[in-house]
Amino acid sequence: MKKIFFSLMAIILMPVFSNAQIDQIVEKDPQPIIKKQGGFAYSLVETGSGLGGFYEVPYHKSFHVGATFDVLMLRDKNQIDLVDPYTGYPIQIGKTNNVYLLHLMGTVKWRLFSEEFDDSFRPFVFAGAGPVFGMNFPEKNNKIQTKDQYLWTLGGIFGVGLDADTEGKYFMGFKAQYRILPFTQKLGEQKNHSMFDIQLEFGKRF
Repeated sequence: MKKIFFSLMAIILMPVFSNAQIDQIVEKDPQPIIKKQGGFAYSLVETGSGLGGFYEVPYHKSFHVGATFDVLMLRDKNQIDLVDPYTGYPIQIGKTNNVYLLHLMGTVKWRLFSEEFDDSFRPFVFAGAGPVFGMNFPEKNNKIQTKDQYLWTLGGIFGVGLDADTEGKYFMGFKAQYRILPFTQKLGEQKNHSMFDIQLEFGKRF
């Protein structure tokens, strides 16, 4: 009877011991790594371009909170940029305004599929909000706006993006985003400077 009992126990417990040994042999999938990160960015917006910087810190295994600061230089809708064939210098035709936007924001980034994708490939969605300082320095040929302008507003941003590591420490990021930039008064050619923005980032994780 004892032999039968021990034999049954061995048969029942054999899968348990086998699984324990397999767990020791098979390497588990690495967990997502979340680090501080910061860097520089270049924006190509509908009506111009911009440069900026960002800094982000971990809040949770799938979240970063941080801040960004972008300086946008906008073009007039009738502006044409050419190169003088005689001098080789760039010239502008139809330009009447020089509009600059300084956009400071607090941001939240949510990493997607952190358990499914390798840590070097990090898709995300994000949003942010913060103050915007707008300036316009009209050209001499601007008959509508003759004085310099300085305006404040509250702006926002949302979009999707992807961070991809290069050698595990440095990374490149891509964002497709929409900036919400409404002013109460006309700045340059219009009040509402909301626009789509394609942004490239170059940063470091630490």
